[in-house]
Amino acid sequence: MNIFNPANSIEKDTQESKYFVINSQQILTFKNENFVRPISADELNWSGLEIKKKHFLGYLNDNACFAVSSQGDCVLEDTVFSDLRSLLGRIPDDLFSVISRAIQIQNWYETHKFCGKCGAKLVENEKERAMICNSCDAPPAYPRISPCVITLIHRDDEILLAHNVNFPENFYSTLAGFIEPGESVEAALEREVKEEVGIEVKNIKYFESQSWPFPSQLMLGYFAEYSKGNLTPDLVEIDKADWFNIHQLPNVPPGKISISGKLIEYYVKNYS
Repeated sequence: MNIFNPANSIEKDTQESKYFVINSQQILTFKNENFVRPISADELNWSGLEIKKKHFLGYLNDNACFAVSSQGDCVLEDTVFSDLRSLLGRIPDDLFSVISRAIQIQNWYETHKFCGKCGAKLVENEKERAMICNSCDAPPAYPRISPCVITLIHRDDEILLAHNVNFPENFYSTLAGFIEPGESVEAALEREVKEEVGIEVKNIKYFESQSWPFPSQLMLGYFAEYSKGNLTPDLVEIDKADWFNIHQLPNVPPGKISISGKLIEYYVKNYS
C-alpha cells in the first residue's frame, strides 16, 4: 500500500528519494514489470539520462518524491518511455494521484516559460509553486487545472450512454464537458447535456472527483435524473446516444481507470 502526501517545498534530495522520470510527456516504465513505479536514486544515477529539472511532489511512503524532466536515452535494462494513456490499468490506484501530479506539474513548467502579458522570461517563485514575471505586474502563473463535469444520467433501470466520434466502435461512456467561466458545476452539467444530447435533467447529486491529467482536468462526477426531451446527439462530439438497461451494457470504461466507469458501476450495483 502506497501512501502519498503532497507538498511543495523540501530542504534537500536524499538517497531514499523516489522519482517519476518524464520525457516529452511520456513516463519511464519497465517492460518486464506489471505495474508502473517510481525509480530509486541509484537507478536514476545509472540511467544515463540528462536531468533537466526536478520537481518536488511530496512524500511517497515518507520518502521525498520527484517528477524528473529528462532527455536522451535511458540505459537501464527493459525500460521504455510510455504515453500515460497507454498505462491506464498498469498504474496502481494508490499511485495514480502522484503520477497525475507529476505529469501536470511537468506540463505546467514546460508551458509557462514566458510572461503572457509582456513576453519576458518567467522565473520560479522560491516560496510557492508558481512562475513569476519580474518585468511587469502580471499575476503569478500557478499550475493550471481545468474543471470538468461528468455525469451519469439515469431513469429507473436504464442509463444514458454516448458514443464520442473519437471512440472505438461499440464503446460508450457518460457525458462530460468543461465548466465555462461564471458557471456553477450544476449549470455546466445542464448546459452540456442539453448541447450534446438535447435533453433536460433534474435531481443532480454529487458523487466524487478525479484528477485526469490529459492534460490537466479535474473531473467532478455527478448523477442526474432524466427529466424530459428526446435524445438528439449533436453529431459534432457525440454521434450516438441511447438508453441502456443496466444489465445489458455495451463496452464502457472500467471503474479502476476512470470516474466514468465508477459512476456506471456504482449505479448498477446500487439500483433497486
